Parts: sequence; structure tokens; C-alpha cells
Amino acid sequence: MRFYMDYNASAPIYDDAFNMMMDVQKYVGNPSSIHASGRKVKSVIEDARDNIGNLLDCNSQDIVFTSGATEANTLVSNFTMNHNVIISAIEHPSILNQFNNPKFISVGKNGIISLNHLEELLKNIESDYKIVSVMAVNNETGIIQPLEEVSKLCRKYNALFHVDAVQAIGRIPISISSLNIDLLTISSHKVGGPKGSGCLILRENIKNKFKPLIKGGGQERGFRAGTEAVAEIAGFGKAIELASNMTINNTLDSRNYLEDKLKDNLKDIIIIGENSNRVSNTSAISIKGVSAKKLVIALDLEGFEVSSGSACSSGKVSDSHVLVAMGLDKSIVEGALRISLCEPLSKKNISHFSDVLCKIVYRFKNYDIR
Repeated sequence: MRFYMDYNASAPIYDDAFNMMMDVQKYVGNPSSIHASGRKVKSVIEDARDNIGNLLDCNSQDIVFTSGATEANTLVSNFTMNHNVIISAIEHPSILNQFNNPKFISVGKNGIISLNHLEELLKNIESDYKIVSVMAVNNETGIIQPLEEVSKLCRKYNALFHVDAVQAIGRIPISISSLNIDLLTISSHKVGGPKGSGCLILRENIKNKFKPLIKGGGQERGFRAGTEAVAEIAGFGKAIELASNMTINNTLDSRNYLEDKLKDNLKDIIIIGENSNRVSNTSAISIKGVSAKKLVIALDLEGFEVSSGSACSSGKVSDSHVLVAMGLDKSIVEGALRISLCEPLSKKNISHFSDVLCKIVYRFKNYDIR
């Protein structure tokens, strides 16, 4: 029996989302056509758009469908070429690798950005063209960032505010209107939808300045040309509808029991961000003196699928830039694993995982098992 414990890398697709995709694949017609078949396909896209708008408390016409979060973040980068860019040091690579010479917001050992440092950076920029990009939830640690406070600073210093909310959807509530977010990115396959779909939400106040990456037939109101991937968008919309129930938060008891079990059984184990506000399904742990890369492989052989660092870098397993930015010791960084649950696990299965991990650790070194 295998246990998938890497939800943050990619969520299992909901059956209802998959079935909707299969149904929509049979539809004839181009969503840009004005005849009945075209209108039927177009309505599928608009229904998905409405679902996203309802969840995020925004105008559905502010939503631009893309091939995923990376493309959406690239659109943000393309739009902000002439802006002074401020990003947190723990952003996803699809943000970190987009901008030229950004200024980085420092992060504490608790995994939370320094609001004082952010204000200092904003205060020292004289230009009117400023943008701040801060993720809602870190993909590696599950730590929630203080978006409300960041938004207030952006308004105070007249900066645009972009949020990568990929790991937040279905876990914590996000209101674009209440938080005054100008641009927001989400991904389908992180919430139980298909791979290959995502979206960017951009508010009305910046639409007239926005530059598309893909030009052509004017789809997505001119912001992203090309015939839409209707089936993927349909599955995305259905997944958003289902994720809005936030049932993933039912994993909290399992996550806490797992951490308690590991602390009982392994000496010097560290729960990264243990005292910070985290999403319910994510646990980042580290075992000093043991390579996380080896642990990932060994656990996989035992039927447990976990990760080390971000899984969105073409299969690379490397030291986490997030943990480095948090100022954690190298031995902690090298031994860090991410466990992210899709659903609650029984205490029996959690105990089994703990026992297996303990045996692996002991095998790798002469380790003190309590």
C-alpha cells in the first residue's frame, strides 16, 4: 500500500472534476464562435470563472485563464518591467526567477516576513512605480504570511500588491476585495483540478496598462490569446467549487498527531515553523545529520511519498532557499522534509509512518531512538 503525502506538489484530481472534463471533451464548438455550439462551450468557461470569482470575492471578469501559475506569474513580471519590485526571500521559483534585480524582504526564523523591513524598502523608493509580491502560504513550510498588514503598507506607499495564492486556496479564506489585492495567482492542480490550467486575477485599475505575453485572436479579453483549454478550465472550475468547502482542514488532527509521534520517537527532530500560523495539512520537519534527499528515496521505497523542498523545479532535489532565507542552520536545511496531507490519516497509518521513518534514520546513522 502506498501513501501519497505530497499534496502541496500536486493534489489528486477530484472525481467530479475529472468527470466534468471528460464530458466537456465531447462538446463541439469553439468558445469564440457565436452559434449555439460555441455559446455552449463558452458558458463552461464562464461558469468556471464565476466559481473562482465567488471564492475569491472578486469580479469574475477580472480573471484571465492561463496554462498555470508560472505563466500567470510571468504575466505579472511582464507587466511590471518598469516597476521597482519587492519580493519576499521565500517566494516560489516562478516569482524569484522572473524579476531583474528585485529587493528582497527579509524573513525571520519563524518563517514570516519582516513588516518593518518591507516598510523600510517601500519608504526608500521614490518612484511611483512599485510592486510588492508576497505569497499567501509558503509551499514548503505551510506558514501563512500577514497579507492584511502587507496590503496596508502597499496602500500607504502607493505600491501595487501581488499575491501568489497557489497554496492558500481551499486552506484559508482569501478576499481580493477586502485585502485590496491588485494581482493574484492560483493554480488548478494544487486544488484538485487538472494540470495545465491556472489563472491571474487583475483588478480593473490596472487593466489598461496590462501587456499580454501571447498575442493573437483576442481571447480572454485580449490578455491571453489562443483558443482556451476548455476541458482543463472546466475541471479547474469544478475543483474550485469543491475546494471552497475547505475539507482539507480536516487533516489538522492527523498533522498534529504525526508531529507529536515523531517528537516522541526521534531525538532532536525539529518542526519548522511549529509556533507560527500554518495551514492545516503541511508539516516541515528536519532531522539533523541525515540527508533529506536520502530520506525521500528511502521513504519512497517503503511506500511513503514525501518531498524535500519545492517539487516544481524539474525533479531537482536541492537545499531549500526558503529554509536558508529563514536563517536556519545548514544541518537543519539538509535534513528537511515536507509532509503535506490530502486527507486525514488513521492513527495506525501515522504510527506506521513514524516507525518506518525511525528505522530509516537509525539505518543511516547510529541514531538515538527513544
